[in-house]
Amino acid sequence: MIYLLLSAASAFFGLAVGLGPTTLLRPMLDAVSPLSPASVAMICTMATLCSALISAFFALGRPLALQQDELILLAVGAAIGGVLGDLASARFVAVLSRSSAVLLQNALLFTLIALPAVYFSTLASTLRPLAATRLLSLPAALFIGLLGSFLAFGAEPLTLAVYFLLFDADNDESANAALTIALFAMAGKLITMLIRQRMALPDADVLLFILPGALVGALLAMLPGLWHPSQRGADALLRLSLFTSLLNIAAASMG
Repeated sequence: MIYLLLSAASAFFGLAVGLGPTTLLRPMLDAVSPLSPASVAMICTMATLCSALISAFFALGRPLALQQDELILLAVGAAIGGVLGDLASARFVAVLSRSSAVLLQNALLFTLIALPAVYFSTLASTLRPLAATRLLSLPAALFIGLLGSFLAFGAEPLTLAVYFLLFDADNDESANAALTIALFAMAGKLITMLIRQRMALPDADVLLFILPGALVGALLAMLPGLWHPSQRGADALLRLSLFTSLLNIAAASMG
């Protein structure tokens, strides 16, 4: 039941404030679950993919903020990054103990969430956006997709920061880019994971709780008028995710 509640709450609040369904779920599972890093990665991948598909479905009726060519570049780069990130993650987990893997993954996760938080809170008003060519969206998506796949979360905060800083993008463009990268990076990771493990997923029975939770949470977040996005809500979610990552790092260090 705890998996169902965590998945639903993470998907709802993450999508409602625009920071992704597993920005909170990823460190929370490391904190409360006895599952292996490989199982946590599989669970978060499926939860992210499920919520991203729901978000994409609801976005079909709205005009796209990005050009078709840019969407293709994002999809290709993110899918390649998803494949490479899964291969790197599998190798990483294979050579380290559980505590070491949790420690290093949460340290990287903390960094990837803290940097965008610092950028939006303090640096965005002083750093001038680069307004670079959108052709750079391919390597940007590959890089973000690789990191997101390695840690098994959509890396939406990082995408938002990169799009604001590199391309001087508006909110709709950045949100569309974050959704595209999360969707295709997790799809690439899942396909690679299934091939690598010969279609067998570790602790697949947990998905019976995770997927319904992600589905319900994402659907509720899509309902108009149920939740009003606010910067205060986004800040609270980021702080909770960062705090949980720090707890995981401390626990793994002592273990």
